[in-house]
Amino acid sequence: MAFRRGFKSQCERRSVEYRKQLGVEPSGPLSAERLAKHLGVQVWSVCDVKDLGDEDLAVLTDEADDSWAALTMRIGSSNLVVYKPVSSKGRKNNVIMHELAHIILGHELAEACLLEDGSLVPGNFDQSQEDEADWLAGTLLLPRPALLAIRTRRLPDEPACDEYLVSREMLTWRIRMTGVDYQLSRRRA
Repeated sequence: MAFRRGFKSQCERRSVEYRKQLGVEPSGPLSAERLAKHLGVQVWSVCDVKDLGDEDLAVLTDEADDSWAALTMRIGSSNLVVYKPVSSKGRKNNVIMHELAHIILGHELAEACLLEDGSLVPGNFDQSQEDEADWLAGTLLLPRPALLAIRTRRLPDEPACDEYLVSREMLTWRIRMTGVDYQLSRRRA
């Protein structure tokens, strides 16, 4: 996962800027739905899609199928994020924020293909765009000031995940990737 020079710093700055625009402290939680509303992006559960037959709905909400969690569609000049409603609150927030990250970064939308077994897969997959969206989404959800606040307050992981509406995997990944624990241990030494 190699990013262009300055990309990670740019993500941190964007995270702080969006929080400022929304009146959220730099270390405060930011929900994906709140950011979506600010950006003018509609967010729907797949259950909100009208005229979707029962069989199609069953396929698209199948918990065992991990071929998709959320996708972005462009309708005219507007964006619509549709997510699978079977996820935990933290996972839901993660996947919606990932889609918003694609929009913020101006990524080209992937074409979705529905396979005969009901799996929804991208027709044109770009790993570098996925990596960028993962990084920005993680930074929007848990910027460095939030991670430092969590650790400084000695907030256990589960309450931190609840407060910031993230999955444990996201919290662990951000702490590991930013080196916050190492940074704080060096301060104490």
